[in-house]
Amino acid sequence: MQFIKFLEKIGLQSKQNVIVHSSLKSLQIAFNRIDPLEIITSLQEKLTEAGSLIMPTFTYNFKKEIGPFEIFNKADSVSKTGALTELFRNTKNVIRTSSPTHSFALWGNILKYISSTNSPKSPLGKGSVLEYLEASKNPFVLLLGTDFSSLSLLHYYEIKFRVPWYNYSPWNYLHVLPIGVSIEGETKLIEIPGCSKSFVSFEKFLEAKKVIEKHFYKGMKYYFIEVKKLTEEAEFFFTNNYNELLCVKGTCEACDSRRKQFIDI
Repeated sequence: MQFIKFLEKIGLQSKQNVIVHSSLKSLQIAFNRIDPLEIITSLQEKLTEAGSLIMPTFTYNFKKEIGPFEIFNKADSVSKTGALTELFRNTKNVIRTSSPTHSFALWGNILKYISSTNSPKSPLGKGSVLEYLEASKNPFVLLLGTDFSSLSLLHYYEIKFRVPWYNYSPWNYLHVLPIGVSIEGETKLIEIPGCSKSFVSFEKFLEAKKVIEKHFYKGMKYYFIEVKKLTEEAEFFFTNNYNELLCVKGTCEACDSRRKQFIDI
């Protein structure tokens, strides 16, 4: 009941299409050890099936040039994006998309447009769940106990606004190939998302402009933001301030590879 009232207060309602990024630990501290299933059912109750509930269930099953690698099984591969997403993907009437690297769990109205076979060559770009979300009516992002480093939509903006490295893989040092592997076969990828730790620079940019405001509920940071607003601001930031999306030099091998290739030349 407490969580439902929280959702009502922040403006969650029917017919919205919402992607949720969450920290179950933060939620359970803020809402008195709330049952994870109650979180999901409360979100569904407020959105209704006229809206959409979306969660990332990424597994990063890339083929590797050297060493072993895991193979994606849509039914059994455990989500690596949080305990709540793993529970959600196994909930009744929820489907999981087929991307070996960046699958999503979906419920509600979005099922009319995205099927379980969705597995684009651009996992977070053209043809992806994120492209659908941005183009849909009433799209929102809901961050519960997390910051912008968890916001997958920003990888979509890297591609949409063509940051210099949008189609450059920074994971060569880990012998990762641009190929997703599943029990259904291999998928050649045209883009591989990179490091997201410095996406918080966009968060700080929006806060400084007062486009968004940082909110807390019993110590849990949260944001509920219209995607349209994010897209408008991202066009400027990702076109002009893209260097701020990379980690501090010398702290991240993936970001350093992009900096060396596209900035320090």
